[in-house]
Amino acid sequence: MIKFNCDNCEMLIELDDDQAGTKHECLSCGDINRVPDSDAVEPGPVSTSGPVDRAVKAGYPADFGPETKILKVRRCWFRSRPIRFGVVLLVVIASIVGMIWAQLGDRSVAWYALFAPLALGGFGLLVWWWLDRLSASFEITTKRTIMHRGFFSKSSSEVVHDNIRNIQIDQTFLQRLANVGRIGISSSGQDGVEIQVNHLANPDKLREIIDLYRPL
Repeated sequence: MIKFNCDNCEMLIELDDDQAGTKHECLSCGDINRVPDSDAVEPGPVSTSGPVDRAVKAGYPADFGPETKILKVRRCWFRSRPIRFGVVLLVVIASIVGMIWAQLGDRSVAWYALFAPLALGGFGLLVWWWLDRLSASFEITTKRTIMHRGFFSKSSSEVVHDNIRNIQIDQTFLQRLANVGRIGISSSGQDGVEIQVNHLANPDKLREIIDLYRPL
């Protein structure tokens, strides 16, 4: 029988010996704990001595102890859609210049009817892209990956790193040039992709960080 304290709330956890080396969710606080390899661990403060794990060697927080946030990123704004962004920005600038031209030349109001909707529509699209970027975040901790969505209403999806079955990265040719892409994460307990986020910068680097905390 393995006995140890929860990293977060210090609750005593007792598990069978065959659970050694796995991760276990505390029934009291929900924190994910690494089960010690020893079959004779006495309850007490968690020790961080011992072999250095892959994450520590790579310069990241250790894969034991309390859950620690590693990074939190948001979707790219310009890099993920450079052509569309450039076209819309060009339309906005051209429309503003057109309205100034119509004003200086005292031309027909029909020109304003042409340029004003283009300027407002293009500017509105840029604002929508910006708000869409801020409405979601991709967070990696030492124990799980979490996708947050929403402004006023919030929703989140998370996958415990030990349960990740597959990490999929999709990139178009232009996305590869801009080093952005889509990440899909699925776990062993689900049939489909549980977390899927597009327009993330450095997707390969994000996968490497997650892999440091997976049982590979």
